[in-house]
Order: sequence, then structure tokens, then C-alpha cells
Amino acid sequence: MTINHRYARLRLAGNSSRRRRARHRRQSGAGPAPAAGGADRACYVIFTSGSTGTPKGVEVVHRSVANLLWSIARRPGFNAGEVLVAVTTIAFDIAGLELFLPLVTGGRVVIASRDEVRGGFGLAALIEKSHASMVQATPSLWRILIEAGFRPRPGLRMLCGGEALPRDLADMLLENGGELWNVYGPTETTIWSSVGKVSPGPAPIRIGEPILNTQLYVLDRNDELAPVGVIGQLHIGGAGLARGYFQRPDLDAEAFRVIELTDGAPQRLYRTGDLARRLPDGGVELLGRIDSQVKLRGFRIELEEIESVMRRSALVSACAAAISAPAGGTPRLVGYFVAEADRAPSASELATHAAAHLPDYMVPSLWMRLDALPLTPNGKLDRRALPPPDAALAGSDRIVTPPRTPVETKLAKIWSDVLQIEDVGVHDNIFSLGADSIHLFRIAARMLEQGVGLEARHVMRYPTIAELAQVANDQSEESATAKTAPSLRSFRRSPNGKREPSA
Repeated sequence: MTINHRYARLRLAGNSSRRRRARHRRQSGAGPAPAAGGADRACYVIFTSGSTGTPKGVEVVHRSVANLLWSIARRPGFNAGEVLVAVTTIAFDIAGLELFLPLVTGGRVVIASRDEVRGGFGLAALIEKSHASMVQATPSLWRILIEAGFRPRPGLRMLCGGEALPRDLADMLLENGGELWNVYGPTETTIWSSVGKVSPGPAPIRIGEPILNTQLYVLDRNDELAPVGVIGQLHIGGAGLARGYFQRPDLDAEAFRVIELTDGAPQRLYRTGDLARRLPDGGVELLGRIDSQVKLRGFRIELEEIESVMRRSALVSACAAAISAPAGGTPRLVGYFVAEADRAPSASELATHAAAHLPDYMVPSLWMRLDALPLTPNGKLDRRALPPPDAALAGSDRIVTPPRTPVETKLAKIWSDVLQIEDVGVHDNIFSLGADSIHLFRIAARMLEQGVGLEARHVMRYPTIAELAQVANDQSEESATAKTAPSLRSFRRSPNGKREPSA
């Protein structure tokens, strides 16, 4: 779907009534009714996760959105006639940049369909076909595009944000001359607050420089500016600050504070909860979170909210949530639980309970049963001591049934490589093994390459190797006459990060 903002005309329901009101004003000599509030009117309210289990609405005004748009139009830059491919659902605030930036600059936005974004191959083709000048995506989506054969070209500006940008991903995106920009910002400061161009090399990736009319401060526990190199909490001030939390003055007082800094007058600042330090050259390096908040595929997640929901279940006596990020692999959300006496809940039962109270992106994709949660000496949960998912799987009571046919053997090898699990049984449920949408795409891509003739929809419907192998056997004649599947060999990477030679 393509929208040319320069020439588009928008017809809204109720035009006739507005025309009648305008005609009445002309007849009465009155001028047009002024817009109430102007730039300080609320532009949108978007709800984010909260540690109490109750989402909170962030109220953002038009002035803040306009400041962001003109900042990005200036740097990295977006001009009249250029093309932006929009890939983000409107439930995510960064969609505002994709839809409105072309509108204010005279550019064009090409809206990718949900199937194109999920499939990877279609989105990669759309970016090339549309001659995109800019694409904005999370690190997870950029990995899917690379897996689908996407090769950034010179002239393409790639914005990456929503979660930390890994160096290995940055190096892959920079291989062919495209521009990569790391963007950072909480919802409370209107989408992005800083932007920085990423260069090849081993240097740590920084959050960049503040956008127009924005200030970044690293403050210590006394709300004073931390010296260079000293760790503190990142605070943000300026035009991007939200009005506050919708009808929650109690939360406003905690997050938005007026602080008198030593270098100027009192300022209203947002406390991000991110640990940071100022570098000698003036840049800012992020070092993680102060609280239990994490980001996964661009979504902000409060681990305590997941734990609060799971404690309501009669199936568990204790629970914890954490992000597992294997080296070179895809981060996944893991739920750890201690079962109630005489109960043995399955992963599907736990996921069903979580899904009834949480959005999809907050439902753990992998569940690990423990005899007890690890605790600190003062009796609090010790997240750092939670076992890695693979180790927990190896110590579980699950029975591994090895492959029995060539097709099962091929599928087991694919699952093992993608999920990074050494022993995969033919009766293991893929979702119980921790697969998410990115894993499903990678498995589907490898099945197509190796001539299995199955797609991601088959994996979702038949989530075990035994079932998939049976489906593959049943449609073998159809698969033999099907079109040749796209090959990944020319762009798949070996464990050392280099491209494998074409077959």
C-alpha cells in the first residue's frame, strides 16, 4: 500500500456537516473557529507496561511529535520525494515517525502488509522494489531481513531502535555501504531522544547525540551531574517530554521531576531508569537497567508484571521471568516456576494463563520448572542466578525420542541449529522448546531450502517433528511439482560470521 502525501486528498465522514457550519459562519460574518490548545494539545495516549500489573497511559502533545519529525528530517535526513517503508504496527509508538515524517517533508510512505513483515522475504523484496530511502526497524526485524537475503545498498538509511543494537548485527548491516543509525528514547520522551550514526569496527555502539531541543543528563544519587566516567541514571529533558501519565498524577511525581542542576535553572526531566555514564568525548554509553524492566523486539516489558500475573495462578507457588540472550542467538522471554504441591503444569497451561492477562509479547516462549527460585542473602529473587534455558532443559524430565526417518532427521537438525538445543526429540513441542516468531521464520526458511516443502504455517499447526514429517510425506507428490524455493546458501553465515560460498 502506497500513500503519496503530497497529492493525497483525505475524505472524512461528516464533511457535509462541516460544510454547513462553514457556510453558516460565512453568512454570519464569523471567521473560522480556532483550534483549541494548539501545539500543546494531546496528540495521542499510548499505554505501556507497569510493574504493578496495571498499564499506564503516556500523553504526548503535538509540539513533541513535531519536534521529533523535524529533528529526524534534519538528521539522519529525509527530503521531499524520498521513500520510507513503514513496517511497524500502529500499536507501537514508533509507527508515528514512519507515517508522519513523509507527510511533513513531501515524501512518500510505502506501508508493508503484516504478511510481508512476518514473512521476511516479502519485506526484503518490497524495500528493493520501492527504492526505499529509509527503513526503521527493531534489531529482531533486521535479523529476519538479513536471514531472508536482504543486503542494504548505498543510499539506504537504516534506523535501528527499540532495544540494544548488537555489534555483530551492526556489522552485517554495514557490509554493503548503507547508513546505519542507532536511535534511543523512552515512550515518555516521544519515540526517540537521541540518534547516532554507527560506524564499522569493534567500538561499543552508543545512543548518539540528542535530537533538537533535547538534553541528556547523567545524574548521581543526589541528582547532581555525575563526573565523566562515573555511572549514574540517565535523565532526559526538553521539548520531547510527554505531558505525563494520563490521569495518574501519582506516577507523574515519580517519573517527571523538576531538578535544579548546577549548570542552569530548574528543569523538568524524565527519569529513564537506565544506567549510563558520560564519556570523555561527551557521548553517552548505556549500561543496562536499574529496575527489572527489559525490552524485547522493541516492546517494553516489566518482568515484575509477568510475575504478578503468574502468581495468581493456582498452578504455581513461585515464579520469575527473565530474558535469555544466547551468544549469536535470538533473545527470548523465559518463565521460571515452582509448581504447587502435587501439580505438574504443562507449558501450554502456563502460557494460556499468561495470555489471558498479558499481551502476546509478554507471554514467555519458554517455561522452566525449578525446585526453588534462587534468592539473595536478604531473601530477594536473584535473577542473575536463574539457570540458562538450555541447562534447565537438559536437566528436565522430558523424554527425548530420536528421529526415525530421513525427514525427521533433517527436521531435527534444523530445529537443533535454530533453537540452539543439542537434543531435540520428535515429540517435543516447538513452543515448549522456546520458539518465537523469529525462530519459526528461520526454521521455515531452512525447510524451504532443503526441499522439505513445508512453511511456517505448517509448523504452527503441527508443532512436533513427528507431525511435520507426516505432513511432508503426505504432500511429497505436490512438493515435487512445486516451484523452486528461494535459496539461502548465498547469504547464510557460518559460525565465524563470514558468508558461506554460493553452491
